[in-house]
Amino acid sequence: MSGFKKMMNALAGLEKLILVLTTAVTLVLVFGNVITRKVPALGIRLAFTEELVIALFVLISLLASALCCRDNSHISLALLSQHAGEGAKKTLKLVTTAVCAVYCALLTQQGYIYMMAQLEGGVRTYVLHWPEWIFCSFVPICGICMILHLIEACLDFNCDEKEEA
Repeated sequence: MSGFKKMMNALAGLEKLILVLTTAVTLVLVFGNVITRKVPALGIRLAFTEELVIALFVLISLLASALCCRDNSHISLALLSQHAGEGAKKTLKLVTTAVCAVYCALLTQQGYIYMMAQLEGGVRTYVLHWPEWIFCSFVPICGICMILHLIEACLDFNCDEKEEA
């Protein structure tokens, strides 16, 4: 197994662990918030949960999207590729990977610019007063993961066909 593949497997394992933990934390926060709203006798206010849940939902969405890039699990239209020959399938895979990688690179760049603006401006979240750049960092980090997984999937697609031949 190549070093790149080992690194990508480790990255995917870390992403899955983060997804499990953030989903569990989100579930607990939302459930706790519902309970405190429905039982006013508790006298507990969990206003901060909305802020955290929104940030965690962004992280969950982007990390799950990165893992979908790895497994080619995104919704796609196979109209052209299912009727194409082997050479055309490789070309289509390279073109779609390139287009998706450019989009993810733009997403990463814009996320980084926004994150740096939040950092330089000293912007803090409304309820928790945490630095906003921490939550904004999810976009460029996950964008990089998406690009790496797109490259991995493209390499796997091309290597699998070479091994079968």
